[in-house]
Amino acid sequence: MEHLLLVALSIFWTSQVNGGSMHTQIVDGREASPNSHPYIASLQLRGRHFCGGSLIAPQFLMTAAHCMENTPPNAVTVVLGAHSLSANEATKQRFRINQVFENGFNPMNLENDIVILKLDRPVSVNGKVQVVSLPSANEDVPAGTQCVTAGWGRLATDGQRPDRLQELNVTVTSRDLCRPNNICTGVFMRQAGICFGDSGGPLVCDGVIQGITSFIIRSCGNGVTPDFFSRVALFRSFIDRAINS
Repeated sequence: MEHLLLVALSIFWTSQVNGGSMHTQIVDGREASPNSHPYIASLQLRGRHFCGGSLIAPQFLMTAAHCMENTPPNAVTVVLGAHSLSANEATKQRFRINQVFENGFNPMNLENDIVILKLDRPVSVNGKVQVVSLPSANEDVPAGTQCVTAGWGRLATDGQRPDRLQELNVTVTSRDLCRPNNICTGVFMRQAGICFGDSGGPLVCDGVIQGITSFIIRSCGNGVTPDFFSRVALFRSFIDRAINS
């Protein structure tokens, strides 16, 4: 099972982009070095990856709210320390979800696409599994900032699913190509970007997680429209409340 959002374009994007559809969705990236993103998690149903997530505290994971839509939390396994989804890696740690913290996700316009998952126990923090740094509240990420995103999403819109973690360098776009509650990125010199199964994963800029993979327009890595990430800095108070609950 892979999560896919397919909803009508918002009024904002009707005025900014010539048609298309919105859906979650690494295309034309590269295989990451094993455990080079020690905070990234694979969310799985019956052993099958469907979304990503990021470890933000020893017992708390951050992911996209749409990943948990109509998904029973008690059916989800969270895997940290993975590189290959299929290999029996000694670095892997597996967890169940104890509690879900929601923040008013709107599935029609994809606002507030963030949830915090409390794991059934704290992780064993080591060189392969680590917490990612959070941004300050309302921290800005200027256009032109170089970032990296990662995930086990499809390699093309209708492409195969990778077994090993992929990563992609991306550039933050200007605000007029995005929305206030999102960070947008692009790889406009070639067709590259996030794709199905990358939802919920991280956008990391200078070692800080600034975005959560949320949605795309049209198709994966089309080289024309940007990729959309929930802007983590806007949700810092919500995140802190969840972690400190």
